[in-house]
Amino acid sequence: MKKIFTILLVSFLSVQSHAQLIQASVAAGSTTSRIKIFLKADQNQIASTNSIASLQFNVGVDATGLATAPAITIIKNIVSFPAAANWVISPPAYIEGGYWNYNIFLTNGPIAPIATANTPYEVMEVEFNGFPLQSRTVGLVSLPDGGTTTGQAYFYSSGPVLNSDGLSKLYYLPSSATTTNQNSYDVVTGLPQIGTSTALLANITLPVKFSGFNVVKKDNGANLNWQVENETALTDRYEVERSLNGIDFKSITTIAPKNNGRSANAYNFTDADILSIHSSAVVYYRIKQTDKDGQFIYTEIKSVRMDSKGFSASIFPNPVRSKASLSIDLTENSPVTITLNDANGKVLKNIQVQGLKGINKKEVDLSNLSSGNYLLRIQTGTETTTLNVVKGN
Repeated sequence: MKKIFTILLVSFLSVQSHAQLIQASVAAGSTTSRIKIFLKADQNQIASTNSIASLQFNVGVDATGLATAPAITIIKNIVSFPAAANWVISPPAYIEGGYWNYNIFLTNGPIAPIATANTPYEVMEVEFNGFPLQSRTVGLVSLPDGGTTTGQAYFYSSGPVLNSDGLSKLYYLPSSATTTNQNSYDVVTGLPQIGTSTALLANITLPVKFSGFNVVKKDNGANLNWQVENETALTDRYEVERSLNGIDFKSITTIAPKNNGRSANAYNFTDADILSIHSSAVVYYRIKQTDKDGQFIYTEIKSVRMDSKGFSASIFPNPVRSKASLSIDLTENSPVTITLNDANGKVLKNIQVQGLKGINKKEVDLSNLSSGNYLLRIQTGTETTTLNVVKGN
């Protein structure tokens, strides 16, 4: 934080007398799991020549009872903020000041937004990924001097003619947010400040998270156990789904949430006597969690081999945006051939690895492929398993 202040001090002093003041704030997003981040300038029309050289935000999520950080995605607004803007979240989220903090940086300034004085314009949406959801307070947070973890937990904008005020006017007050402005940092003097400034929204919904899921053979059946975090009264049910081919799943039972006031819970279920319906092959399982609004999320797919021979395989996530993890469970050491085919059968990738008895993990990179359906063929010895993989946008 101090190094940044030193570097920017000369340019800030040179424009301070005529700089427009930029403030930030937040509003509810286009879905219940998003927030919108806005900027607003206090003087005349912001022309294309009035560019923003440096810009950063710190998104804060109330960390009370939240053991792990929700994953977030930046959704660009290309109407009021240039599509060329490149945003980076670095480092990974961390807890300080009672918040999970996400330091977000513009890496390719200067950027020229299109806006009017005293009129908020949207910069981006931040999406908290996954369903079902739970209520949480989130927004923009500026920790004193950027906090002690990274020194970057604050809102900052610099010109040449557009600048933020780190003292008492960081965040403006829209109808949807609650703002607190204190002396969070001082670019001009570089002297330490002590206040935390915030622009917060209540009741933003964040994802309930599956923290574990496992399936093992038990007698003539399969025993499933899974763990969740951030469970609330919004969770409606868990459905155990079974498949005999890894593609077509059907629900075999429904389990109600424990509703015990705890956010972290564990569940288990035994699918008894599978051998009577599927005696010599792999059986696949996944858990579907649905909230009271009908929104849902799946676990990864897990498999179990009922005859204790050969191997089983699963891939997660599926659909996959860029990279996925292929899990291969071998009953003995064996060479493994992994082949990726498109929907027409064309071989796109062919990988050979030496597998070891037990769980083997292999990353599958689909980032350079078009969206659509693909087949992942795993062969060891004389046995083959084929997984249907969906590449999303």
